[in-house]
Amino acid sequence: MFYRAPPQNGKLIILISCFVTLFFVLKLLESRKSVLFVDNFFEKFENNSSDENRIIRTQIHEDQFCIGYNFLEASETFRDSDGLEPVTLATHATSDMMKTLEEMPKMWDGPISVGLFLDIHSVNALKYLEGLHKCLPDFNRKMTIHFAYRISVFQTSCPTVSVPKQTVSCESFLRNKESLRRKISGPFILYPCSLMRNIARWGAKSDIHFIMDGDMIISERLAQKIKSITNKMIDGKSRNVLLVRRFENANDTVIPRDFGQLKDSLMNNKTFEFHHKFYFGGHKIENLDYWINRTGKSSQIESWPIPYMHPGWEPQPILHKNDPYNADYFPSRLKNMQSLIYKLCRANYTFHLLSHVFDVHEGIKLVDTPYSQAVAAHQQTYARDLAQEKYTQEMDYLYPNTLEKCQPFSL
Repeated sequence: MFYRAPPQNGKLIILISCFVTLFFVLKLLESRKSVLFVDNFFEKFENNSSDENRIIRTQIHEDQFCIGYNFLEASETFRDSDGLEPVTLATHATSDMMKTLEEMPKMWDGPISVGLFLDIHSVNALKYLEGLHKCLPDFNRKMTIHFAYRISVFQTSCPTVSVPKQTVSCESFLRNKESLRRKISGPFILYPCSLMRNIARWGAKSDIHFIMDGDMIISERLAQKIKSITNKMIDGKSRNVLLVRRFENANDTVIPRDFGQLKDSLMNNKTFEFHHKFYFGGHKIENLDYWINRTGKSSQIESWPIPYMHPGWEPQPILHKNDPYNADYFPSRLKNMQSLIYKLCRANYTFHLLSHVFDVHEGIKLVDTPYSQAVAAHQQTYARDLAQEKYTQEMDYLYPNTLEKCQPFSL
């Protein structure tokens, strides 16, 4: 028996039926989208009254993402009697970084602002973080959490998120947090890291931002040590950038947390400059020996100007809230941080290297993961050209006189 195509009027009926079904589905979604409930994954939650819920109004960004600011807010401002502006650690994360975020307040003695990217499979990360915020005093004092997720097809607005009141006791949460963390799904998504860095900065509770990847281990008392010099150098007007050196350690070795430990670890070949075996040119800051010698001669934190290296350079900057932000339309895993550093060069910022302070990555990177390679290949094919054209036009329009100084930028 051969397949027989339906008559033309049959096709029309099927098409009309599909559109009618789609219309009613959209109407149903429209009626429900005004309030989105975040399920309590610790236990079944029944919404008895609106007074029990915390409301977060999300906002749409570039017709692609919904952003919710201040899902959790730090209870302390870190504004002391010295009148100095605190330095916020601005970082980003995905749902597989819950343990990293839990440990972060132990290392940073100041406010922390995190942009967390979610999908439907990882939304329960919010409830885990809420448990940490309720039950760990240091986490509560320091951590402000924002979230974002990619909108669905046909979605034109973002919902109000109703967060049920946390009813699980801290005793129960802390006893079970290891198993709870294992239930959180890891991401397999095109991760907009440039946008998430910007969200962390947009939502920061202070005006000075240290932009750092969340998996770095910070030298002791970094936020307090740099507070005075950052207030002198970073004011949103002077076009200064402060940079923090970073390193990497072999696995299962002691991570240095102060300058003396770092110097010994470098001499014993346990610690190395960051990514020294993988794209070293993108991270290298010249004259390590000079930095070591100058730091060793004084206990006073200082800085000195260093030249911009090249368009592929991506050091860790400290900036003011009024300074440039990442190009958040950049494709995943394609020169995201480099685009910000290049923008600073084009805007005629001066780069200054800080003495004494640093951070360290545990593990030495040798190759990109298969996942990273796959994402980069996808974005090279489908997103690079459009971003390149937009970014080049933007830089040439905003900063027409610095192309020769900074060299052309290429994705």
